[in-house]
This record gives sequence, C-alpha cells and structure tokens, in this order.
Amino acid sequence: MLLNVNPTRMELLRLKERLILAERGHKLLKDKLEGLMKNFLDVAKQYIEKRKAFDNKFVLALKKFEIATQDIGEDKLSALLEGSTFLLDVSYKLANVMNVKYPVFSVKKRGSPFVYPFTLTSPMLDTTFVEILSLIEELVQLASIQQELYSIALEVAKVRRRVNALEYIMIPNLEETIKYIEGKLEEMDRENISRLLKIKDIIRGH
Repeated sequence: MLLNVNPTRMELLRLKERLILAERGHKLLKDKLEGLMKNFLDVAKQYIEKRKAFDNKFVLALKKFEIATQDIGEDKLSALLEGSTFLLDVSYKLANVMNVKYPVFSVKKRGSPFVYPFTLTSPMLDTTFVEILSLIEELVQLASIQQELYSIALEVAKVRRRVNALEYIMIPNLEETIKYIEGKLEEMDRENISRLLKIKDIIRGH
C-alpha cells in the first residue's frame, strides 16, 4: 500500500532511511525471536522432565502414605498432627532473561512437622512425611518453570507480531512507495528534459 507522502527527492531520501532502519529492526527482532524460541524449547524440555519425575514420585509417596496410615488410622493421625506449628513460607523474586521477567518461587520451612513421639508411628510414615515435604518444594519449582514458560510465550507472541508488522506491512509499503516516487521523479525528469528541448528548439527557430 502506498504511503500518503509527496513524491519529492527529500521524501525519497527520508523513506530510504526509514527502510534501512526497518530492515535493521526486522533482523534484530527475528534474531530475538529465534533466541526466545530456543529458550522456550529448552525450558519446556526441562519442565517435561521434572514434571514426569515429580508425578512418578508423587504416586509412590501417596501409596506409601496409604500403607503407613493403615495401622494408625485417620483419626489418630489427625490427633497426632493437631499441635503442629510447621509452616511453609513461599516467596518469590523476579528474574530477567532476554528481557523477559518472571517470578522464581522459593520455599522456607518453619518449625518441625514431627510433633508426635516417634514410638507412636511407623518409620515408613515418618520417611513418607519427609518425601511429601520434598515434593512440595519440587512442586514450587515446577510452578516457577511454568511461569517462565508463560512469560516467554507472551514475549514470543509480542515479538512475532512486531516482526510480521515489519515484514508484511511496513517494509513492503516503504518499498512500494519508494518505487512509486522514483518512477514519478523519473517521469518528471523526462518531462523537464522534453520541455527544455522544446524551449531550445524555439530559441533556435528565432
């Protein structure tokens, strides 16, 4: 689509400068998009591996927990855990990779989950509690990776829109307008030369 500009030499120079900047910006954005996509695939692979490992450990921990609590019973277990002051504090800090910001979560433990005498429970129950607490930390790590993927995906979409706008709208419009102005200027030059020749012929005739 032709831009709404006057077909002058000054305008032609200005448009050519804009085209150079647009092409340079397009290359930089394409390089950034390529880097973001590589980063996304690397993080996605990491997430899939960690999620698979987490799911396997979670299923095993649940089975062990069911076995460990069969002897003690749910009511007795609830009574044993009633006085627990154990807390998990989840905090986050913002990370910045390739100009993409995302939260990285971390977990801090406060207190002890073991407020009951170990003589009242089986060793399996105690080790299962430790495993479940470790799984909570892994779950928080997975949440961080998920947020990173989400943030990268948003940035990819934003950069891709800008790349497409330059590639399919701005650069073609500039090229078309430059070609149009060059054609107009050539036409004007031919008309001027023709006019000068006519004037020259008139002068010679006198």
